[in-house]
Amino acid sequence: MDLIDNPKLDEILKFINQHEQDDPAQLVLKHGSNADLPIQEIASQIAARQKAKNKLPSLYKNKNLLFPPPLSMEQCSSEATAKYKASLIKGDSLIDLTGGFGIDSFYLSSSFKQTNYVEQQTQLYKIAQYNFEQLDVNIVVFNKTAEVYLENQTDAVNCIFLDPARRDQKMQRVFQWEDCQPNLIQLLPQLLKKADLVMVKAAPMLDIEKACQELNQHVSAVHIVEWQNEVKELLFLIDDKIYENPLIKVVQLDDEGNVYQSFEGNKIKEQQNSIRIEQPKHYLYEPSPALMKSGLFNSLADSFDLIKLHQNTNLFTSNTLATDFPGRIYQINHKLAPQKKALSKVLKGGKANLKTRNFPVAVEALKKKLGIKDGGNQYLFACTLSDNTKALLLCDKIDS
Repeated sequence: MDLIDNPKLDEILKFINQHEQDDPAQLVLKHGSNADLPIQEIASQIAARQKAKNKLPSLYKNKNLLFPPPLSMEQCSSEATAKYKASLIKGDSLIDLTGGFGIDSFYLSSSFKQTNYVEQQTQLYKIAQYNFEQLDVNIVVFNKTAEVYLENQTDAVNCIFLDPARRDQKMQRVFQWEDCQPNLIQLLPQLLKKADLVMVKAAPMLDIEKACQELNQHVSAVHIVEWQNEVKELLFLIDDKIYENPLIKVVQLDDEGNVYQSFEGNKIKEQQNSIRIEQPKHYLYEPSPALMKSGLFNSLADSFDLIKLHQNTNLFTSNTLATDFPGRIYQINHKLAPQKKALSKVLKGGKANLKTRNFPVAVEALKKKLGIKDGGNQYLFACTLSDNTKALLLCDKIDS
């Protein structure tokens, strides 16, 4: 990152902060002829700062920090998820083997007396080193690959954290352990010898049960982390013991990284719980994205005394209101055949927020068939019911 060594860095930072609301592309067109300032790099910093305002609000407020290229900004943890990770572990010593932009290192370091940051890309290493100095945190930085660093690491530590890179050599997205860098399966024996606990951040699309099996059942718990209504990451907690039945914990975070809703279960409990399947009642329950990922539907129904609409329709119903349900709750006003004529009699304004669950027609095609547009305050679920009929459920959302 040339900006770090640029003798005009103070002037550059001042320019960035004066223009941080500008459109980066327009900025290049307007100031591109300014030979005194690296406008392309400045435009990249402004674009990153604009993204950081939501994703990393505390760091955004620090006017002296520099941000990485777009891919690293995309892949780095949000402030909320990084804070949550820091709440799970603590001790004397931590190694972040895949330091990247350094967000996880920065927040995790608050839980440890000593934190070592390891990153193989020199550009990211330099940015992190510079930013740690601006943030006045005691993190020791190493510009090495995870494998080389581990070979030379002789002292045992409390925790090792990894967020393996999920892009292949062609920059295509990958998510299986063996396709990411470093390869967690290959490194696992070394990791377990050198750390009491290993925490790994993985992609949301990873199959949890298969991933635990590939790690030789050393996973004690998996945390499914949801922020701003989207599953952002899976966290695997790993040690040298064997776990046939790891904890599965679902958490929904606010912007401060605090848990405002959670649910937990495990494979055995899920298999033991039975589930009722019946026609829609007064209320409809839509599990949060993290709960959908967990697959803990039997446990969910058992905990909240809910009924499922169909074995393969992951919506629930009841006649009593379960206000602490981890997801969205609706009041069902009408159950209809999936026909335009039937819907037009009860739908106000021709607008609805349409969702499909276990339904043979895609959303866009169904909107066209029903003659409706997006919007309004009503919610329309197209789904399969317990008797295998297809139906529309017209609902009002109940605010939590």
